Amino acid sequence: MSLQTVDSSLSAFSEGDVSVKVVRAVLSVVPGAPELPFYRTLQEAQALTFPDLSSDALARAAGYAAEPGSLRALEVADYIDRGDVGIAAFSGAAAAFKFFFGNRAKALDTDPEQGADAALKALALAYLIHQLVPGTITEKIALLRSTPAGEALLTWFAAVEIALPFSDDALLAGGSVVGSLIEKYGGGHVAKLDRIGGAGAGASATAMLGGLAAPLDKVIANVSGYTQSIADKAKQYLPSAIASAGTVAGAVATGADALPVYRLLVGRLVAEVALARCRA
Repeated sequence: MSLQTVDSSLSAFSEGDVSVKVVRAVLSVVPGAPELPFYRTLQEAQALTFPDLSSDALARAAGYAAEPGSLRALEVADYIDRGDVGIAAFSGAAAAFKFFFGNRAKALDTDPEQGADAALKALALAYLIHQLVPGTITEKIALLRSTPAGEALLTWFAAVEIALPFSDDALLAGGSVVGSLIEKYGGGHVAKLDRIGGAGAGASATAMLGGLAAPLDKVIANVSGYTQSIADKAKQYLPSAIASAGTVAGAVATGADALPVYRLLVGRLVAEVALARCRA
């Protein structure tokens, strides 16, 4: 499915959606994580996150948000949430849900599919950031991290895809967590990204992830001490049907697809990067 515009992506959510509540719950626990003021259009995003920008700047931001790289980022987020990339896209969330509902043993059974899913998501996120944010890798990371949505995206990935499902795994024992993840589970994901994004997509994602590894490792280290608090806080917002899903496929079938978190976060990221570019 090809997504839209930034406004149609943002307006697909309401403040009462489970995805919004769960992301807010996770962010509320992690020290230094941004708040998530709710907005449904680029103009509302500007008023809440970049109130100093002029109307002329808002018009420029709308142009940036309509560029091919911005639209590609929205499309990749849709792939991540829907599982179009060819691996069960909810395995990270499914493990976290089991943790949230108290089945710690199953939550921490990090099998190869779980690791492969996290590695593919890391590369897909790196690819969409490469597409969305202009400049060198250093400039891309600086602009990404200047936005609340960028910090929220990194925090969610670190908490739900890494810290919770891998909290008892040797993956977190030392060195670069992101590097170990890709080395251990990366497999043929570069070729997979080339099929999704065209020739060179995998190489672009790999280069971008190399730059993101150190910042992501720091975020992972920050959230790793709060896994139980994250679980306790988020538990109240999760659909109980997911708790009874014994497999990833079951989780998807029973409603995990009601939590399109990456579409939520990347839609916000596209808006805020466009606005931040007007201030740079």
